[in-house]
Amino acid sequence: MERYQKFLESKQAAVKLDIALEDFFREEDAHREVYGQYLRQRIRPAVEELIRREDLEKLEQLNQLGWLPPVDDFLKLAARERKNAAFVWLLRLKQEKYGFCEESFSL
Repeated sequence: MERYQKFLESKQAAVKLDIALEDFFREEDAHREVYGQYLRQRIRPAVEELIRREDLEKLEQLNQLGWLPPVDDFLKLAARERKNAAFVWLLRLKQEKYGFCEESFSL
């Protein structure tokens, strides 16, 4: 209960995001819906943090909920920060959802 209170009272976005990312994925949490609403509003920073942590299970859960935006920017982040597992996971996701267009090098 005190984590939820800290989540509600905190003025720091990083603290709120950290609590929401941890507690949303606990099935038994009574405040899961509130955390979910917060994460949907802040989905980009949430996904970026999960990429930095290379937490593929949580990324997959967000994907199954249909919350993930297009992955191109996230691929750049994963490559820049050398998060190889997250990069490969994002590549697979991009292939499944959108595919890759073929480049034409004809003159």
